[in-house]
Amino acid sequence: MLLRGRLSRSLFATSALSLAAAVVAYLIAPHELWSRALIAGLLVIAGGLLGLQVVSTLRADRRYATLLEREVAAQTRSLMDSLAATAAAEHNVRSLMEAVPDAIVVLDPEGRVLDQNPSARAMVAVHPPPGTPPGHSAFESLDRHAAAHVRTNLDAAFRGEVRRFEVPFTHTDGGMGMRSVIYAPVREGGKIRKVLALVRDVSEQRRTDAQLQQAEKLAAMGQLVSGVAHEINNPAAIISGFAETLLLGDMDEEQRDMVRMIRDEAQRIGRITSNLLAFARSGGKERGLVDLNDIVQRTFALRSYYLTTLNILVKLDLDPDSPRTWANGSEMQQLLLNLLINAEQALLTVPPPRSIVLRTRTVDQNVLLQCVDTGPGVAPELRSKIFDPFFTTKPEGVGTGLGLSICYGIARDHGGSIWVDSTPGAGATFTVSLPRDPRAAPRPAAPPPEPATAPAPHLKVLVVDDEVGLRHAVVSFLERRGFAALGVGDGREALETLGRESPPPDVIVTDVRMPGMGGREFLARLRAEHPQLARRLVFSTGDTFAPETAALLQEAGGAVLVKPFDFSQLETVIRAIAAA
Repeated sequence: MLLRGRLSRSLFATSALSLAAAVVAYLIAPHELWSRALIAGLLVIAGGLLGLQVVSTLRADRRYATLLEREVAAQTRSLMDSLAATAAAEHNVRSLMEAVPDAIVVLDPEGRVLDQNPSARAMVAVHPPPGTPPGHSAFESLDRHAAAHVRTNLDAAFRGEVRRFEVPFTHTDGGMGMRSVIYAPVREGGKIRKVLALVRDVSEQRRTDAQLQQAEKLAAMGQLVSGVAHEINNPAAIISGFAETLLLGDMDEEQRDMVRMIRDEAQRIGRITSNLLAFARSGGKERGLVDLNDIVQRTFALRSYYLTTLNILVKLDLDPDSPRTWANGSEMQQLLLNLLINAEQALLTVPPPRSIVLRTRTVDQNVLLQCVDTGPGVAPELRSKIFDPFFTTKPEGVGTGLGLSICYGIARDHGGSIWVDSTPGAGATFTVSLPRDPRAAPRPAAPPPEPATAPAPHLKVLVVDDEVGLRHAVVSFLERRGFAALGVGDGREALETLGRESPPPDVIVTDVRMPGMGGREFLARLRAEHPQLARRLVFSTGDTFAPETAALLQEAGGAVLVKPFDFSQLETVIRAIAAA
């Protein structure tokens, strides 16, 4: 462009000088022929130069216009490409926001909603609320305490802090939940003008955590109960054993009644600990043929005394056909215990008389387990919620809202269902329906033989137990019954005794858990060194629900006595094994 300008100016100057020279020559020169010709030539030259300058200028302008058009076209294409890239980026960001399952909300310093994704609009009672139009305040759906908490975190986010917190919310059905919120400041031009809020519903996660904690508590309780049961069952067995030994002697009827009472109460302690172990030892998912009548009786035994102190009368209405189902016995007991506790707490809100009926029935291909109370009943609007986790109508600190939801889960896991029938003010009936077991019921157990009354002078028994008192009680009773009995403290001492005793004992009664050599190692050594005696082994234990104990008893396949056992039952088992 600079060269074109210089050339144009040069041609214009040359043509102007030629024209001026021609005019001067015409004015001063004489009017002769040669001078006219010279002037004409100068004029022609000047005109030609002027024409050349005009043509050059026109051509340069056309080239310049072409270059300008090309430059404008290039800049236009660049601008369109930039706009397309910006639109694509915005589309990608919008698609990402819409695809994210968490709620994404953009807030201004006043808490007004500037933008939100579909997940935020779909959330129920979300913070910010669903379907909140731009400019609408995000605090209107929150209660006073939650709004103050959110306001504090929002102010901190506009000061440049990334905030993480949780806020409670209320479902449209009235249930409570929890949401996790992250506030991230958005800087524009060095200033924070917006805050990006990421909201996630963590209600289900909190319920899962609570159930996990509950499972851990039950597992810890199982370990605790196992140790306590072992420590309780041994003294109870000692008391029961000495009472039975005393009953073998001569005493008046009043003394005999007192000793019988001592024996019965010691055995009652054993039944209570056995029920506790059955409840605490969930036993995993092992299932078997369960008699619902037995479940009802065992569970009621756990709460009978406490129910009496509350002036609550409990009636057991059991199906005489003994309805059975294929289930996990511990879970069935937990289900019924939760229903029983729920009825207790409901009855405490009404004046006496108070009563509960535990009923079992067989209906077609199902078995029914019912818990009927005379409490205040369940309002119609609450019946669809009472099986929801964490839903409770009880005061804070009284209920967790998990009891009935656990019942629902157990019933559903066993292929059954649970529901409630209630009239407000007239009590409630909770019914659990489970499928009857399609397989044949096990053969009824033969009635236990009557205790032998004649002495057995030729039967020899080895008693292996680390509890000195229990060992002494068993040996004393057997000797009073005419057996030749010997007691030792553990499996190692028993093997030493077997190595030097001749003839070997007819029956060996051994504890499962002992310091030194326990029941499992003793059984293995007995099979290796005295295989003929392994079939004469009787195990005694206070915890048949412990996994390792249950596995040992199943592997051994022999007779088992649960502490505190009836010593007359012990004698019957010894005689049966010796006879076999």
